Amino acid sequence: MREGGFSLFSKLKTWFGPRILKTGLGVTIAILICQIASVGPASFAAITVVINMQPSVSKALSNAWEQIAVNIVAVVLAIAVGLTVGSNPYIIGLVVILMIAASNRMGWHGVNLGIVSIIFILDAPPDQFLEHAISRALCIFIGLVVALTINRVLAPPRYKKNFRKKLYALVYDSSEFFLDSLKHYVDSTSFNSYEKVKPTLLEKQLEEVTELYEHAREEFSSKDKMQLMERLLELCRGFIERGENIEEMTRQRVKRRQAPDSPPQMGQGISKEFQNLLDYILVGKGILGALRDSLYLSFTYVPATPLQTLDQDFWNEFDLRMDQWQKHFSGVYFLRATMEVAVVATEMRWASKRMRSSYELSIKKNDLQPLEESKQFLQENPGVSGGPKE
Repeated sequence: MREGGFSLFSKLKTWFGPRILKTGLGVTIAILICQIASVGPASFAAITVVINMQPSVSKALSNAWEQIAVNIVAVVLAIAVGLTVGSNPYIIGLVVILMIAASNRMGWHGVNLGIVSIIFILDAPPDQFLEHAISRALCIFIGLVVALTINRVLAPPRYKKNFRKKLYALVYDSSEFFLDSLKHYVDSTSFNSYEKVKPTLLEKQLEEVTELYEHAREEFSSKDKMQLMERLLELCRGFIERGENIEEMTRQRVKRRQAPDSPPQMGQGISKEFQNLLDYILVGKGILGALRDSLYLSFTYVPATPLQTLDQDFWNEFDLRMDQWQKHFSGVYFLRATMEVAVVATEMRWASKRMRSSYELSIKKNDLQPLEESKQFLQENPGVSGGPKE
């Protein structure tokens, strides 16, 4: 019973988010104020609240003066046209066009409220136009003030902190998936069958973080390194896609090795030269893991250890081992193995370059902790070089 109640609460929390509740409360308050002040139609105030309810507090604040300016211009324009020219569908359409053109010229983005204000006011009865126009303008202003106040005061959603937390976690999780795919490829010589690992949860995490980014970007300033955030999102997406490619390649490799028409030596293990090559891929995996740890640590601390990358010395040794293996084997079957190793090497190069460039962006931040605090962090977490592991 308890679990059922908790589950129902979780569903209700998902269905009725803060913005939905804020909008409902704003509509109620706006209508009550209109009734108390005896101005109407109160529905105009309610519609204004709905239009102006913003998803984030930063957007609400940045748009506040713009919305006020747009509304004032729209009200003045509508009343002036209504008093001098009158009102009919053609005039309303023409004034809306003028309002949109003026907003574009001024660089205003919240023109919707201005359009609604013009329609509400110019649709007032012509025999008592000024009285109704003023009453409707007051309703619109009441709705605007209520919406801006609720946006600012009542549980304003702040996405930046949550976005950073989830992004950093995704960097670690997606890189772990990529590194695991390298290990699975190396170990595939001992598999009789293989079911590839699908990054379903990681894809959901990426979708969630990307959606958070669209809201959080409004809260970032020039000090927050937007380029780094975008680079990390790209890095996570790449880890997932490339790790999935290696997983599929591993599945196909195991299937090919177990096929009845595979060369006889497939049942006798692998050559010493190819094993040396696979072992060196694991060396590269270890270097990439250390690079990932340094990147992860750089989000909050100045790393205390030198940065490790897949440098030219690593690739020279890799090419040497590749040549030693290819001297002893040839043919179409082994050509596929060569292509697979080349793909793995390409993905490892990509990971090294992308993580290094992200690391360089990360350490340029001004709010990092001193080096000594970084060393202390590592001492307090001996099993973790780059962050907590699940």
